[in-house]
Amino acid sequence: MSQLIDAWLVADEWIGLVLGLLVVLLLIRQSLWAWPLGVAYVLVSITPLWEARLYANLLLHVVGFLPLNLYGWYFWIAGKDEDDELPVTRASPRTLAMLAGLCLVATAALGWYFDTATDAAWPYWDNAVFAASLAAMWLTARKKLDNWVVWFGVNIVSVALYYTQGILPYALLYLIYLAMAVTGFLAWRRTMHANSTTP
Repeated sequence: MSQLIDAWLVADEWIGLVLGLLVVLLLIRQSLWAWPLGVAYVLVSITPLWEARLYANLLLHVVGFLPLNLYGWYFWIAGKDEDDELPVTRASPRTLAMLAGLCLVATAALGWYFDTATDAAWPYWDNAVFAASLAAMWLTARKKLDNWVVWFGVNIVSVALYYTQGILPYALLYLIYLAMAVTGFLAWRRTMHANSTTP
C-alpha cells in the first residue's frame, strides 16, 4: 500500500507538471481554456505541496490560484466587448507600486507567522512566492502585460524552492516557466501593439 501511495505522489507531481505547462501555453495563446485547466492544476498540486511542507505555496494554490482562476475565467468572458476579446494592456505605475508594497508586507507578516508557528521549510521565500504569485495571477486575470515580468521573478525563486524540497517535476516545471514567461511577454506585447495600431 505504501508503494502505491508513493507512486501516486510521484504521478500527481508529473500530472501537475503537464497541466501547469498546458495552462501557461494556453495563457500565452490567450485561450479561455487556461482557466478551467488551472483549476485542475490546483487540485492536483495539493498533495505534493503538503508533503514538501511548502505551506504558503499550498495556501497560494488553494486560497489564491483557485479563486483567481475562476475570476480570470469570468473576467476574460465578461470583460470583453461583444465581438472582441479582452485587450492586453499595461498596469499603471500606481497599481504596480501598490502590488509591490502589498507583496512586501505579506511576505514579512506571513513569513514571520510560518517561521514561528509551523515547521515550514522556507517560510520567507515561500511567502515571497505566495505574495508575488497572487499579484501576478491578478495581473494575468486582468490581462496586464506586466504579469509576465512578475511571473519571471516568481519562477526563479520557485525553481530553487522545489529543487531544495525534492519536488523535482515542479522544479523542472518552473524552470520551463522561466522561458515561457519570456515567450508570453513577447507574444502579449505583440498583441498589445497590434491592437493599438488597429483602428
